[in-house]
Amino acid sequence: MDTEIVVSVAQILTGAATLIVAVFLAGQLVLQRKVLTRAHNDAEIELSLSSNAFWKDISVLKVLSEPLRKAYLKRDQDFHSLSKEDTDVLIEYYEQMYSFLNMEWRLGRLDRNPVYYSLRINQLMDSNVGRQYYEELGRTILSATKDYAGLRDLADSVYENHAGGPVGV
Repeated sequence: MDTEIVVSVAQILTGAATLIVAVFLAGQLVLQRKVLTRAHNDAEIELSLSSNAFWKDISVLKVLSEPLRKAYLKRDQDFHSLSKEDTDVLIEYYEQMYSFLNMEWRLGRLDRNPVYYSLRINQLMDSNVGRQYYEELGRTILSATKDYAGLRDLADSVYENHAGGPVGV
């Protein structure tokens, strides 16, 4: 009988130790979840700051870069009537902007908030050259991302608002 008591006590102690370890590990999981949530929030903040800095850096070039400034002043003309130099500068500008939007969408920036993306796209399509670029090249860039349909649909909608009709695909 003494052996049975010893075995029972050992089992109770083993169960208690297991319970203590389980509670400790559960506490560690809760702490790790908080740390991961904080890290995710910090990453989102960093992405927001970097995103805005990049967008501003490219946008300010319309003022600071003489070739881009001169070409951008002609943005209400027909894209194909511009000089090769102006066309090259504007193609590079718009390509950078659309590629950047594409990357943000792919990363799920701001949970793909349609208001945010519509405002950004609106800045790119507020001119004849911007809309022509979208028709000829920008739409293709926006189609290069997995799950691109939402971003392209937003851009198509902004295009229609400016042009008064659908994209001539």
